[in-house]
Amino acid sequence: MEAQLQQLETAVTRLAADQPFVLSWEIRPIGTGEVIGGGPTRAVASFSTRKVSVLLACLALVQTGELSLEGRWVITEEMKDGVQAGIMRNLSVGISLSLRDCLLQMMSTSDNICTQLVFHAIGSVRPDSLQWVNDYCAWTGLHATVHREIFPRTGDLTWGHSLDTLTTTTAQDQSRLLEKLGRGCQGDAAAAELLLSQELCAFAREAMLGIFTPALGVACTGVRFAEKNGRGLRSLSQVGLALSGDGVPLAAVAAYAENIPTQLPSGVPGRVAVFDLFAALGLAVEEWSHGR
Repeated sequence: MEAQLQQLETAVTRLAADQPFVLSWEIRPIGTGEVIGGGPTRAVASFSTRKVSVLLACLALVQTGELSLEGRWVITEEMKDGVQAGIMRNLSVGISLSLRDCLLQMMSTSDNICTQLVFHAIGSVRPDSLQWVNDYCAWTGLHATVHREIFPRTGDLTWGHSLDTLTTTTAQDQSRLLEKLGRGCQGDAAAAELLLSQELCAFAREAMLGIFTPALGVACTGVRFAEKNGRGLRSLSQVGLALSGDGVPLAAVAAYAENIPTQLPSGVPGRVAVFDLFAALGLAVEEWSHGR
């Protein structure tokens, strides 16, 4: 392992050890086969980080020509029930959106109406949309990831909720998927591992660059992160691709913080401490990239 990567592993391990919550994490430099991490196989609630695999599974059907990014899908009243994330819940029913718009909003604002519309699109060409996403995850090597719901009613959960009915994953699965996406952005042969083209991999990367709530890249100036967030009552997560200034994928990053206390002894809210850690993680990756 290169010295710089060892230094990155040491830095993130120290960051994790200093926290009063559990951090599962993994980092994969793009295309080298190297990997570092801590507790990367621990099962965790995916929450909205699941939408990366939903995005790619849907794009695989665009690749085959069964779906079109310009196809349109209609918001219904039923889709608004229980929705807490996104902006479409404030729009009138009957409005139609292109699949392109649905995918972009699913990633940028984590819009759960748009996520439902994406599943409707998948279901229009596959008998079971949820099974299609699970099959796609299995095909692409995400063997610890199980999608269990189209729209999780997170507003009904308590802090001590079980994982039994939720979509679960691991930091290892998510970093593996993003490493493949990073390579797919560089050529069609690698993109084919995701059943996509290089162009569609680039679309996915751009969709993740549009996130409204960056965390890994919020303090970085030398790299950008194409990322996706996950929010639970007792957990926060962030996954992403570190990119050079000219957009070259450098590393896949996945971090899941679990059992977050409401407040630290210092008085700092626990969730603020997690966001500070995510920012520090992004800066550590940026520092690694300078010596890469």
